[in-house]
Amino acid sequence: MKINKVILIRPPRYLWPFINESDNLLLPLGLPCLAGEIRAKIPGVQIKIIDCPPLKIGWKSLEAILRQERPDMIGAGEEALYSHEAIKLFELAKKVNPSIITVGGGHFFSWMVDYTLRNPAIDVIVRFEGEETFVELIKTLRGNGDLSQVRGLAYKKDGRIIRTMPRPLIKDLNTLALPAFDLMPMGKYAPFGYLWPQSVTLEHSRGCIDHCSFCSLWTFWGNKLKTDIEKGNLDVSPRYRTKSVERTLEEVDISYQKYDRRFILWADPTFNVDLKWTNDFCEGLLKRKYKNLHWWAFLRADYLLRDEKAGVLEKMVKAGLVHPLIGVERGCTEDLRKVQKSVYTRDLIKEVFSIFKRRYPQVFRQGTFVTCLPFDTRESMLGLVKYAVEIDIDYPAFHPVAPVPGTYLYQEAVKNDALEVKDFKKYDWSTPIMRSDNNVSMDELAALNMELNKRYVLYRPHWLIRGLFSPYKHKRGLYWWFLRNTVKMLFLGIADALMGRKKLEGITGFMRLKKPKWYDT
Repeated sequence: MKINKVILIRPPRYLWPFINESDNLLLPLGLPCLAGEIRAKIPGVQIKIIDCPPLKIGWKSLEAILRQERPDMIGAGEEALYSHEAIKLFELAKKVNPSIITVGGGHFFSWMVDYTLRNPAIDVIVRFEGEETFVELIKTLRGNGDLSQVRGLAYKKDGRIIRTMPRPLIKDLNTLALPAFDLMPMGKYAPFGYLWPQSVTLEHSRGCIDHCSFCSLWTFWGNKLKTDIEKGNLDVSPRYRTKSVERTLEEVDISYQKYDRRFILWADPTFNVDLKWTNDFCEGLLKRKYKNLHWWAFLRADYLLRDEKAGVLEKMVKAGLVHPLIGVERGCTEDLRKVQKSVYTRDLIKEVFSIFKRRYPQVFRQGTFVTCLPFDTRESMLGLVKYAVEIDIDYPAFHPVAPVPGTYLYQEAVKNDALEVKDFKKYDWSTPIMRSDNNVSMDELAALNMELNKRYVLYRPHWLIRGLFSPYKHKRGLYWWFLRNTVKMLFLGIADALMGRKKLEGITGFMRLKKPKWYDT
């Protein structure tokens, strides 16, 4: 089969209204990782990337590009929220060229095989970790080989859906090719953003050591025994792997020196697992004496206590950590166990935020809270904002849980028929999805979640004033960003109400994704 040109595409999409358009435009790391590996392992194949959002390429323009480029294969990988956009892309590609090979991948397609392959526009799914599988898929098709021998695939044959054996996880991440950043519009990512200005997305590790029931990151990168979640079969154990310090510093050097990136978004589900790795990495960064290099990372609270005692947290801050994101999740230890957060306790999390406040006041302290869980009551929900006030957080993100495919919570919700919302376009972490076990309606859950935000903002004016006039530039900028967008969202909320939305949408509608002007162009 002729496969000489492959194009990987992130299709047009709606954007988050709570942040400006620039901050929506973050680099999708999976595309350059796949492209780099294909280019390194199959020299005869021309590989391109079309990242529509930062280039403001709408659907009409994308169709014209596909007609001009005439690729033999396209690939796209999405999460649940944007899966419909990838499906729309595959349908468009088949309209332009019925013989094109369409390949889905990423979090949603890897789990939802039957759901997606029922669509005739999708030919093959590369399941889970994609680099080795995608390369072998192309080589096999070019040699007219047998796809059943390629591990990590799902595809259709004679009207049946075939799943091949799962592919073992890559043992040594250092063996992967460098991400093909030269194929990306590097200057277009958050060019004038407030949250992550001039950003780049990097990873040093894959996987996590915990098994939270609402998270699909650890299952995607974990050791898999059963993966047919559509039939209720999910059996995954946590697995953590990391690149070497030297390899990671090489990627930072390229991003900083060649592409002038000044803000690193670490995509690792847990950045600070390995104490020695973190220490050596930060020392390597400090030796480089980079100016104005900042970074954001998902950090575990229990490991932060360890890092602080070892003197490594101080090095992290000196090396550029300005925005840690800590999964607080819940306000009591009992709730943490219900969501399978293994060793966290209420007091442990409180101590971590106290350390940041006392010793590293320049750091913006953000925590995420999972709300609208089946066991939630009005009292348990309102207790979350009380806890956020108690730990004196800079920004508490209260997210209604979205049990996406690949999570144990999704499997349980399907089993109990607890999903009140089944349209994946609404799995946006702003909309309640699951039925309450305590007779709390969806409207009430939505209103309660908005109440958490209101109480934290409106009942603590000293908190907002303190941040707006912080002596630390990055923190001060984030508070002003928060104020601007809060006012903006209030106006959007009024507009939604005047437009006569349904009650649930009237409560949460202004948090929903919005169509950008260029989407259809």
